[in-house]
Amino acid sequence: MSGELKTSAAMSGSKIVWTMLLEEGIDHVFGVCGISNVPLLHALKQIPEIKFIHAAHESVAMGMADGYARATGKVAVVVVHDAAGLSNAMGNLQNAFAAGSRILVIAGQTDSHLEWSERFMDIDCRPMVSQVTKGAWNVTAAKDAALAVNRALKATCTPSTGPVFIAISTKAQSELTTYHPLPATGRRLALDINLSQESLESAAQLLAQAERPIIMAGRIVADTNSIAELVKLAEVIGAPVYIGNEEKLIFPTNHPLYRGTVFQHSHALQHIAASADVLLMLGNDLFRYSDYSEQPIVAGSTKVIQIDLDAQLLGKFCATELSLLAHPKLALDALADCVGGLISADMRNARIDRWSTESRQRKTFVDNCLNENWQAIPIRWGAAFKEIAAAMPEDAIVVDEIASFYGQLSKVMEFKYPGSYFAHCDALGWGLPAALGVAMGNPHKPVIAMLGDGATLFCIQALWTAAKCQIPVVIVVFNNSGYGCMRNLFKGFSHTVAPVMDDSDCETYDISGLNYSELAANFGIDSQRVSDPTEIKAIIEARIARKKPAVVELMICPNGSGLNELVAEFFK
Repeated sequence: MSGELKTSAAMSGSKIVWTMLLEEGIDHVFGVCGISNVPLLHALKQIPEIKFIHAAHESVAMGMADGYARATGKVAVVVVHDAAGLSNAMGNLQNAFAAGSRILVIAGQTDSHLEWSERFMDIDCRPMVSQVTKGAWNVTAAKDAALAVNRALKATCTPSTGPVFIAISTKAQSELTTYHPLPATGRRLALDINLSQESLESAAQLLAQAERPIIMAGRIVADTNSIAELVKLAEVIGAPVYIGNEEKLIFPTNHPLYRGTVFQHSHALQHIAASADVLLMLGNDLFRYSDYSEQPIVAGSTKVIQIDLDAQLLGKFCATELSLLAHPKLALDALADCVGGLISADMRNARIDRWSTESRQRKTFVDNCLNENWQAIPIRWGAAFKEIAAAMPEDAIVVDEIASFYGQLSKVMEFKYPGSYFAHCDALGWGLPAALGVAMGNPHKPVIAMLGDGATLFCIQALWTAAKCQIPVVIVVFNNSGYGCMRNLFKGFSHTVAPVMDDSDCETYDISGLNYSELAANFGIDSQRVSDPTEIKAIIEARIARKKPAVVELMICPNGSGLNELVAEFFK
């Protein structure tokens, strides 16, 4: 169908939307039907090349689309209905925005001529999504549909990438207009921007003269398929690599120069920045933190080199010595070649030896924590991580939403290959549907979702879609009977007037007593509750081999031997 429309033709607004998305290479659409998107979904049924994945809740549709977009690099499409449906999707839309996912959200909307009649169940949706999308447009006439879709697709794919939104009225969905094709090739941007010779030499000199170089890498490395080039440069310089937000794998976690995700507090970021005399920043999503600090994250004594594909974000978060607009894959490769001739082999080897020694010490410490009391009941966190890792095939993909261990799983488990790890650190309820989307984008690889019990409950409706579509994900639920992350926050909170929260206070805001294996069985999914850690490996291996959706519920000790030590080490 993509080659049929060489000239203008009469089409409905809905058919124009799907025709353009088919030409873009869209093969799946995630969504929920509603009163304001019936014409849109009716037209979709006439296009067999695009499969509609029906979710039982809009947050599931959005989470699946996010996982699919991250796993494939394609634009993912979500269809919801007006304000009621869109509001349900907002949490996972925020997650997609934080991860820079390429997502087009389409909401049906009641007709504009009803504006003075207090439209049923409707508001202007653009303000609702304004802070979590790159752009938002209203389409009230079919003649504008092509331009809106063209603009939205271009925006979502242009660095910095992120979700976009179109609201299209039922009238615009149904009415006929003349469609003048806007080919997908016209939206393709050439991003092969390399460093000028002057910029290359300046950056290479700074890195070569540094005594304590450090690299901080963001998602742009993964988004531009630049992991191999980053590894090459890090090895040439002998510099450790810290990750700002690991929504996807950015650097092999088993590499001796890998230092993992920096905990998102100002003091942790300040400590890392202060330990460098030259800091190479790749991307712009590195300095997100949750507390207040009067001091800048990067002190004036640290020289910063920043590389990004978004000129508006260069030099935005701190003063930079060099702000370089370039494609990371090209820039990192050129820098590695240039710096390689300026740094002595002795210096490089001494640095790598130092960081390798520290990496081995860290691994020994982690292994000791994982092995301590690993056969105890209830299951210890370390035992769970250890046994799941032992069960995973070489090509397995992990989707991580364990709030009690936010951002730290990559320091406990090894992920070597691009696309082998996905996570987030924003709104709960992302992991379960995202894992389904990741599996749909990788149909020949085993996908394991590692989820906290609280996070699982936020989007439990995703089990319905998993069962209906038979999506082969092994969903491992860490059931520690509540919000373990919040328990620790409450217990650690103090105030000049209020006392520190005790266990009874935590219980007021907690959840407990749920049986997730029974819930999964009621959705028609194979499930098993596990209390003995020695059974974990065999049970997960068997579920992976079946290639069907499955839930493995692990009964986890709320704290457990080794967890507190790991948290103290990683979050300091």
